[in-house]
Amino acid sequence: MDFINSLNWRYAVNKFSSQQLSQAQLQPLIDSVHLSASSYGMQPYELLVISKDHIKQQLVPFSYGQDKIAQCSHLLVLANRVTTSKHDIDSYISALAENQQVDVEKLAGYKQTISGDLLSLSPFEQQKWSANQCYIALGKLLSCAAINHIDACPMTGFDQKAVSDALGLTERELNAEILCPVGIRSRDDHSALRAKYRKPINQLVSLL
Repeated sequence: MDFINSLNWRYAVNKFSSQQLSQAQLQPLIDSVHLSASSYGMQPYELLVISKDHIKQQLVPFSYGQDKIAQCSHLLVLANRVTTSKHDIDSYISALAENQQVDVEKLAGYKQTISGDLLSLSPFEQQKWSANQCYIALGKLLSCAAINHIDACPMTGFDQKAVSDALGLTERELNAEILCPVGIRSRDDHSALRAKYRKPINQLVSLL
């Protein structure tokens, strides 16, 4: 199945089957987030992969009773950093220098650019910046899932603070930005039978 056909195949699953994803099925989804593009390459987020039923069930009340969180094989949580500090930037530059086998001094200009941009932001703006990076990763995740015939349903309709507190994210200065249940669709999920609607392409795309 090619990429566009895969995108036509996917939909926002409303009901998952009880089938569990194998590690071989799950790993490409994790890798797609790991390899995602992000601003400055900093990846100011973490990915939580939740398979334990009691944890998934605990989060259902914080998502307005959406049972798909408990039904799914795995619940993926993209959690962004609430703030970005000088220490975060220093650590990133050090890791980057080691990875690229260059002296950290050679990255001084790049470090100055990042610091000038991110440390000048207000706390609200920093959190918005890091949250935006989660959505880039989500795009990669959904595309990877579709190509591999794994179902997913991205969710932002939930109590971020309650989920963050329940998962111990708040104390680590992280915020649960996106929930994404993944698994295999149920045979009686009637949502799968609905025709996919997207606005006409000529209303979406302008050629200049």
